[in-house]
Amino acid sequence: HRTAPRPPLRGDCPGPLRREPQEWFDVIDFSDSAAAAARIAQEFDGWAPELTALITDADLPPLPRPIFALPLGHTWDRVPGVTLLGDAAHLLAPNGEGANSAMYDGAELGKAIAAHPDDIEAVLGQYEEAMFPRSVEFGSIGAELHELDGEDVAEGLIDMYTDSGN
Repeated sequence: HRTAPRPPLRGDCPGPLRREPQEWFDVIDFSDSAAAAARIAQEFDGWAPELTALITDADLPPLPRPIFALPLGHTWDRVPGVTLLGDAAHLLAPNGEGANSAMYDGAELGKAIAAHPDDIEAVLGQYEEAMFPRSVEFGSIGAELHELDGEDVAEGLIDMYTDSGN
């Protein structure tokens, strides 16, 4: 059930952040580190040289790193004796909640097994029933974060973390 990666963000100065399709990266020859870094740095034309130097003068070559995520609300049919937790259950776009949600999944599953060690199938079913909506909640945070683009990214972030974002 893997979905297509969201195109990575790229910035133009001045201007909005926007996403480019994977094909944009496919034409960059990443085997030629200097050329790849120069091509990527072109996207930041007009930015302070100290910032573009972070791309062109880096110690390591640039590498494409697409972001993959499961669709928000992804579920599966119950498979006896098996369940998933963490990224295996709800692979999300990076949002700072991945390790938190994985540890929470593990803690919830562990508590449920400890409370009902003789009925693992019921425990797994109840765990999944509770985990599915919880993963939507965690995933919504990431979706909001990755939808921030346009002229007012900073304002959008402020709104997300203050009462004005409610």
